[in-house]
Amino acid sequence: MKLSNLILLTIVSVAIFYIQLWDDRIVTPLHLSLLGVCVAYAIYSKSINMAHIASFILVCTVTNRLVFETGLINDVTPADNALLQSLLIYGTNLLFSLILTLVLIFRVQLSRMLSNSKNIELTHFDGIFHWIFIYMVVINLLILLEDMALILFDMKSWTLIYDNFEGLVYVGWALCCGTLLTMMIVEAKSNRSGEANAL
Repeated sequence: MKLSNLILLTIVSVAIFYIQLWDDRIVTPLHLSLLGVCVAYAIYSKSINMAHIASFILVCTVTNRLVFETGLINDVTPADNALLQSLLIYGTNLLFSLILTLVLIFRVQLSRMLSNSKNIELTHFDGIFHWIFIYMVVINLLILLEDMALILFDMKSWTLIYDNFEGLVYVGWALCCGTLLTMMIVEAKSNRSGEANAL
């Protein structure tokens, strides 16, 4: 099976699975678990590029989640100022998505700063991941603008992103996890072919 077909099949499968669940209490732990499994597999298989990509995504995702789970945003958000609330809540998500996008764009340079390994290189997957998180940046920017329009101009009928926000985020997560799973499959195949060639 061609690499492009494998990526597409894996991404579509994970996307359908996530969207069927449609429950944050199930999808979020599943998403974080898949990221953790990918990091563990990358360390086990000594694939430094995969380890760095998956670790950057995991650290940013967990940090973003902790900001909301610990109530840090709620503690500093004034209940009487809807505009500031919107900026803090949706702006924080936008900021984390933007940071992760930049990290993934400059992943090779960051990896070389963190490690002296000679195996750090640009992979085929580096060209995919930053686009996934550019999509996440766009979704977070659109929901922020939509919420601002609701607050400032009372545009209650303009809620396309708000009504579908979870599903749109799940699509981004599914794209990310599907691509990571494909990386793991490709890595496992190359390890097996390398062992076969060694024999």
